[in-house]
This record gives sequence, structure tokens and C-alpha cells, in this order.
Amino acid sequence: MAGKRLAERLERNLGVSTLLVAEDQAPVWQTWEEGAAADAVLILLDKNSAPAPMRRDDWAALIDHDNDPPIAFARLEECTFPKLLERRPFFPATDMAEFERAVERWVTRQLPLVDGISAAAFDAPAPAEWWAELVDKPGRVTTADIGAAQAFAHAAADHFQGVVWLGCAGREAATVRAELDYRTGEGRVLAVLAHVDKELRLPESRHSYLQVLGPPPAGEASAALGCCYAPRFPGWLARELGGNLAEAVALDAGRGTYRMARQGASDDATRTHHLQILHRCFRNWKDTPEPCRELLPEVAGAIGFGFARHWSMATEVCLRAAFLLLRDGRRREGIRTLHRLLVEAEVRGDSETAETARHELSWLNEDDEPARAETMAGEQLALNLFG
Repeated sequence: MAGKRLAERLERNLGVSTLLVAEDQAPVWQTWEEGAAADAVLILLDKNSAPAPMRRDDWAALIDHDNDPPIAFARLEECTFPKLLERRPFFPATDMAEFERAVERWVTRQLPLVDGISAAAFDAPAPAEWWAELVDKPGRVTTADIGAAQAFAHAAADHFQGVVWLGCAGREAATVRAELDYRTGEGRVLAVLAHVDKELRLPESRHSYLQVLGPPPAGEASAALGCCYAPRFPGWLARELGGNLAEAVALDAGRGTYRMARQGASDDATRTHHLQILHRCFRNWKDTPEPCRELLPEVAGAIGFGFARHWSMATEVCLRAAFLLLRDGRRREGIRTLHRLLVEAEVRGDSETAETARHELSWLNEDDEPARAETMAGEQLALNLFG
């Protein structure tokens, strides 16, 4: 029963193809090599699979196994086996819920990663029921507590192939969905939608979604940080603007990504400087795209300010951001960015810029299947359970 439940969980959550081999008449040391062609092997130890008396020579092949494929053990009840097996990944099944989660973490480590964040630890309580609702099965949860969302993303990360943190404040639902499609792909992802204006209806899949509703609360912050995109921004941008990162919250310390706990006001001088930084970076988007990718969430706010005050700079940032999105396969987002440029150019009577946007849009189709971030598609891993 434990093996069947575990197989169902791994198929449901991770898309892992699991073969459960049960042989009551033969000990596991005689049968386990039948599953060695799988990507991984989990051996369930009980009184039938590991009967007394224990003779070390019977277990020699398992003790000396070179971990190709990866192998782990689970003790379902008191039984007889060499203690050397406990040097491998080993899961006592005293608490079935924790046993299944521990095995899932091990299996997840065998799978390809999905690009995302390594959520930094954050001291906030996350509801205990989120584990059942988001980890034990694919689920959807909403909250108003961004701190709880980060704390949970840190604590539960090992159950997912990636944690995707999307800034959603002030964005159209269509562009959020488009980026979500691009980011999630086929692997199992915990997607945190930070500061969604309105709860989104999301498709059924293996992913779990945690939506943080509402904007960041208003509060005291320097003008430099006040013009950064509050749900997530690169620390280097804030420093170049003269901001003090002590006012921000580390979101991914390894990547130097931050978020604002409170959204402060900014001023025209600082927002002009912000636009100038984006303009400088996007000038080299073809040769050095990575800083520009980090800045993509900043573009909407920067051009919203710049269209009214610094038209030439804003149009160049907008057009180059659209080109980067299109090159990365984010067609729907790129098309919407070009549409915005076209509308703004027509309103302001800039026929040359409008014609440029119109020309780029002429060969694009928003209904095309969007590209996805690279992951392994289909069945991701074959796991054999022996017991």
C-alpha cells in the first residue's frame, strides 16, 4: 500500500513513470537488479523483502553498487538488513506523510532544474496547510502576506524543480499569463505571483501556484528604491541609483535579487536616472542580454514615465526590450510591448516610430505557440520501486 501511494504521488506531482515490483516469495537482494535499467531505484525494506537471518554476502551487490542508477532505501517496518545501507539515501517510514515528502525530495534532485530563484530565508510564519495544498499535490493558494510566501518558497523549494517568482504589480493579466507559460515549462514548479492586482484563474497542471494579492503597502523608502519595481529588482540597479539595500528584502541572495516590503515614492530626477540606466543597458542588448533580462520588469514603469518626458530614450528602450523578448521566444509579451509603442507613437504624431512598430508587428502573430524556458519534456524519469 505504501509503495502504491508513493507511486501515485510521484506520477501526479512530478510526472515520474514508476514501476512497482513486489515479490513476496523472494528477498529484494535477488530481484533488485531487474530494475537497474531505470533512471533511479528505490528499495522498500520490510519483513518480506529483507527477511532474517541477514547474511552480508547476500547484500554485497547492493552494498557495493556504484550509484548508477541512483539508489535509495526506505524501511517500512522493522526488518533485517546491513546497516551499511543507511549510508545511502535512507528513509525510515515512521511518519508516512514525512516519508513520502522525503522520497519526493530525493526524486526531485534526480530531475533537471527549471530556471528560477533560490528564495532567501525569511522570518515569517507560513500556514501549515500550504504543505498539504501546494506540496503534497499540485494546488492553488492565495494570500495577502508576501513574507509568508517567501518563507514558504524557501522551505518547500526542494519539492520542486524550480521556484519561479513573477512580479505582477501593475501588469495586465495577459502578460502575466504569457510570462508564466514561458517560465514554467514541463518541470514541476512553485510559481509565486507577487502582488497580483486581481486573482488569476490558472490552468490545471503539475505546478503549484501561490498568488499574493494586492500591491505592496505604501511606506517610507528612498526615492532611489521607490522607482525600482517593488516585487523584484536587481540589487545592482538600486545601488547605481544611490539606494540603500538595507531598506529592501533579499529575495535571492545568490543572484542579488531584492523586493520591497513597502513601496515608497520617487521623484522625477531619480526616475530620469532610472530610465537612463535602462537606456544604456538596452543599447547593448544583443551582446550582453543578461543585464537586460534582469531589467525587463523595470521597463513598463520606465517608459510610462519616459514617454511623457524623454520620448526618444523611452521609445528606444521600449523597442529594444520588445526585440529581446521576441529573441527569447516570449512572443506575446514582445507583441504587446510593440503595440504599446505603436499606440504611444500615434498619439504623439511620431509617424516614423509608429511605422517602425507597425512593420515589426506585421510579421508577428500573437496566437503562435509561445516558446518555453528549456526543460525536459514528457516523462522525466523512470523510477523502479522494489519491495
